[in-house]
Amino acid sequence: MVDFFSQVKYLCPFREGIVMSKVVVSVLGKDRPGIVCKVSSVMARYGCNIEDISQTVLQGEFGGMFVVSLPQGLSQGELSSILEKDLRPEGLQVMCKPLEGEGPGEKQINVEPFVVVSIGRDRVGLIAAISCIMYSYGVNITNLKFINRTSAFPDKTITIYEVDVPEEVRLAEFVESLRKKAQELELDITVQHKRIFEETCRI
Repeated sequence: MVDFFSQVKYLCPFREGIVMSKVVVSVLGKDRPGIVCKVSSVMARYGCNIEDISQTVLQGEFGGMFVVSLPQGLSQGELSSILEKDLRPEGLQVMCKPLEGEGPGEKQINVEPFVVVSIGRDRVGLIAAISCIMYSYGVNITNLKFINRTSAFPDKTITIYEVDVPEEVRLAEFVESLRKKAQELELDITVQHKRIFEETCRI
């Protein structure tokens, strides 16, 4: 068995005061043990620091996003080529893009986190209908989970949206719009502040 940890060498140690460029690396492929180990080991070998990571598995397919700081002397294109060379033989597809920060003069919007849960029979257009209502109010989806046919709801789907609602949005109007659309689609829908949702789930 290959010892990936023995291959990890920090060739470009981070030095205080150096501003590093950041990229987003997306990795897709058939799920199996060791994907995160292999991806992170390649990055560490070339002095890349993983600052943030999110991964999920959907019907046996792995999807991961890594926010990475590049060391001096390593470009986005070079990292992309390195990952492509090392991970393509593993059946993994890789895409790199610059991390886009806030543009100059962009206004910071104050938001409140909410959780929207919809339950109903699966049909074409459910997520499109609900997400487009959110878009019309400037509500941003920060996390989305789709659960199909659980033991509690064997003939239904559950969709959980974690969203940021701008403070200027009239919450009652937004919730009523969601409920009207849910009624059209024969969905049960609830909207809770994220803090209340988490406390309720903890109980």
